[in-house]
Amino acid sequence: MKPVNESKEIRGIAKKQAGFRERISLVILVYNRADVIEKVVYEFYDQVISKLPGSEFIIAEDGSTDGTKEVLAKLKQRLPIRLVQGKERKGYIKAMKDSLRAPRNSIVFRSDADGEHIPSDFWKLIEKIDGNDIVVGYKVRRKPFYRLLISRVNNFLIGLLFGVWLKDANCGFVVARKEVIDSLVDEVGTLRWAINAEMVIRAHEKGYRIAQVPVQHRFAPSEVFPLSKMPGIIWQQFTELFKLKAELGKEKQQKQETQEQEAKNRKKQKRDMDHQKQENPIQTRQKSAKQKPGGGRKK
Repeated sequence: MKPVNESKEIRGIAKKQAGFRERISLVILVYNRADVIEKVVYEFYDQVISKLPGSEFIIAEDGSTDGTKEVLAKLKQRLPIRLVQGKERKGYIKAMKDSLRAPRNSIVFRSDADGEHIPSDFWKLIEKIDGNDIVVGYKVRRKPFYRLLISRVNNFLIGLLFGVWLKDANCGFVVARKEVIDSLVDEVGTLRWAINAEMVIRAHEKGYRIAQVPVQHRFAPSEVFPLSKMPGIIWQQFTELFKLKAELGKEKQQKQETQEQEAKNRKKQKRDMDHQKQENPIQTRQKSAKQKPGGGRKK
């Protein structure tokens, strides 16, 4: 039975590939992934980029010290990838924001570089972009258990605070429209450990349409979220969620005050114009009287 299901899935992917022909920009941010990056790049190229002529494959490298730079330099000679890198490490937030400014095509696909995601799941996400602005993957059968538990608590808090209920808020497997990312990228940075979640929260606040799609998950050890760092990360994330809530509330209030002031200005402008229209007929009659023979004087 399993081979039959796999065959159906393969046919389904092939059908989606045949029906989608837009150029995309694939963005992968990488830091110290020499052990897996070659396999990850080839998988994404074979399963996604090679199927979409004219698409670009952007790899943003952030000051790796484990040989990742050398691996990417060799890959650049073999594959049509666009390598974006600097001499020094920028840090996760700045590197992520810079990488999201790099795409040139109207559809942007972003994935992590750790090999946790199956590249062919892209076709599940892209199928939902029609009618939506952002499509977020959510991992099924996620491991390890502590990461699943933390994710669920985080999802609950985000839903409670911001009214957007997600199954995997900080998932790094996302398809979005470029204009949406452009409108968000300069604003994000409050949630230092959850920039993906912050993008979705801010998108929701701006009224963008968001969809979720289940994606497969392959466990890979995390350098960003190791178990030893989790207590500190959880506390920071908890406090930063409330900080983001306050920021968005302040932004909303400022926007409302600006709109109210603009409305007052429009009303004042309309009153001034109406007043001017009322005065104009009187001025016109006076001017007309002066132009008559005798200048309008009594004989």
